[in-house]
Amino acid sequence: MTAPLLSADSFLYTKTINGHEIAFTDYGFCHDGPAIITFSGWNSDHRGYSYLTSYLMQHYRVINICFRSHGQNRDFTGDFGFEDHARDTISLLDSLGVDSFICLAASHGNWAAMDLAEMVGRERMLALVILDHLSLEASPQFYGALKALQDKQTWRPTTVAFFKSWLGDNVNENIKEQLLKTVGGFGYETWALSGKTVELAYKTWGTPLNRLDHLKEPPLVHHVYSQPKTDDYKALHEEFQKKHPEWFTFIQANGQTHFPHIEDPGFVYRETLAVVDRALKKSP
Repeated sequence: MTAPLLSADSFLYTKTINGHEIAFTDYGFCHDGPAIITFSGWNSDHRGYSYLTSYLMQHYRVINICFRSHGQNRDFTGDFGFEDHARDTISLLDSLGVDSFICLAASHGNWAAMDLAEMVGRERMLALVILDHLSLEASPQFYGALKALQDKQTWRPTTVAFFKSWLGDNVNENIKEQLLKTVGGFGYETWALSGKTVELAYKTWGTPLNRLDHLKEPPLVHHVYSQPKTDDYKALHEEFQKKHPEWFTFIQANGQTHFPHIEDPGFVYRETLAVVDRALKKSP
């Protein structure tokens, strides 16, 4: 695929939503039809979507929405959860005049996306593209890391180890740029809240697939994942697809981390176009 003609810079807008400053970017305003909205994972922001947005904004309005305290101002403004981000998103989209949309959500941003799907139903959220959300039950090691993020003595070593594990020799330049340039400014409070909130989500739902299974009006859902590359993990998705063939699909990307939209934005762009096309054919 040829490089996109336009680049998505990092210019941020802000609106006061539900009493909080919410940062977002808004590209492709001139396009009709449903918008594409994006959620990053915790302790990252809109810039992780800059590569993919450069493709998408040539065809769709693309709105990248940051969590509270995840814009240019990194001041911690109090606890919030995934449901709060979903409610903030509804209010923001209402203020921007956005009716129907497709949601792209990375990593644990998907907990918020699934809450949003529950709140607005499939007539407004036409489709959800999940970008590598680990669909297994949390391991004791993972729970241990989440607990470590909530401890003032261990949160910083935990985050450093976490990111260094992705900065190996095989990580591509997009990933390196994101990890070195765009994940700074978050302190203990924000990291601790991420550990607490993600831990609660897994303890409440067990797995993201189980959360999807409980949606009353699921939109089209497409999971694009890179890791783990095992037959058992693929079989888990095949079983879920057989259970919900009318709305669930998946594909494995060739990445080395769980950021397919950063490692291979062209691939995720093509997958997103296919999902949007299916969603528009299904919509009344």
